[in-house]
Amino acid sequence: MKGKHSLWSIIVLLLFIQCKNSLETSNYFKEQDQKSVQAILKVLDDHSISTINKMDVWVDDLVHMAPNHAVITNKSSLIEHINSEKQYGNVDMKHEIVEMHSFEKIVVMRGKVTGTFYPVNGGVSNTFETKNLFVFRRMKDNSLKIWKVIFNMTS
Repeated sequence: MKGKHSLWSIIVLLLFIQCKNSLETSNYFKEQDQKSVQAILKVLDDHSISTINKMDVWVDDLVHMAPNHAVITNKSSLIEHINSEKQYGNVDMKHEIVEMHSFEKIVVMRGKVTGTFYPVNGGVSNTFETKNLFVFRRMKDNSLKIWKVIFNMTS
């Protein structure tokens, strides 16, 4: 019986530690994280920045999950995906933060994108809206980079 009690004590202690570590912490300034995330989103929306240079805001072991596409897990595949999408037309888009939570090692952001797609053949442009979930990794210098993103069209 004593062994079971010790085991349960250890399990409860480990759960407490895990819950404590997963809670939002005030050690990281939400305002600074929000400014950092907004700067990253601005890079994603900026047509004057090349696809290769946009990779500076991503970590190497990224995860990119777009509707009706295979999961992308590296920068070279993401560059290829983005460039292949450009053959169909151009997109003006604006990423927005809907809600954001800062943690010790990550920042989680739920957002949306509004934009317009302009077909390469000069056809009718289409407006769209997406919803997304970003996970940013906190780097050693406290900067943020995109680690994981999933999005889909708003119905």
